[in-house]
Amino acid sequence: MTPFELIAQATQAIAANPADASAYKQRALTLCQMQQYDDALADLDTLIDTLHTDDADIYQLRGTLRMNRGDKNGALADLRHALDLNPDLLHQLSGQFKTK
Repeated sequence: MTPFELIAQATQAIAANPADASAYKQRALTLCQMQQYDDALADLDTLIDTLHTDDADIYQLRGTLRMNRGDKNGALADLRHALDLNPDLLHQLSGQFKTK
């Protein structure tokens, strides 16, 4: 399935059920792969702020996007929350971010 088809499929699922967290996650991941970061961040915000997900991967991804955009405080908060949800992420995050 192409990225465009994945996005269309996820968008249809969201239209049918606005609380479908897995559809938002799929669309956000696909949008990130397509380097459409603003749209991906909007889906991640919906997952976290509206649907109240406890998925550490979602917090990690939003933290990474925020760091790349220069939002260090937002990134730190998301990455800390991701680690609270899944302490094993520490091994993945070690050395990933460098301070300037």
